[in-house]
Amino acid sequence: MAKKIYTHDEAMLIVEAFEEVLSRYDISVPSPEDYEREPDNMVGLYGSTYSDLLDYVEDSLVALLDKHKDGAEIIVGEFSGTV
Repeated sequence: MAKKIYTHDEAMLIVEAFEEVLSRYDISVPSPEDYEREPDNMVGLYGSTYSDLLDYVEDSLVALLDKHKDGAEIIVGEFSGTV
């Protein structure tokens, strides 16, 4: 059976890493839905701010996987200098 990659799960893990940093430093990123937040949930990402970042990361992962599928080499630990 072929292995499966769930890009939404992978994107969530990356966004959660950002959430950890925001939480560590008590940083809150504003969102249009802040009025819905619980008073004890004011740190990190929320609402459409979270979901927009999640979608962006997932789209980036899918594009990356498509490049690899088309034969792109994977270079680990260094910048290309072209971004």
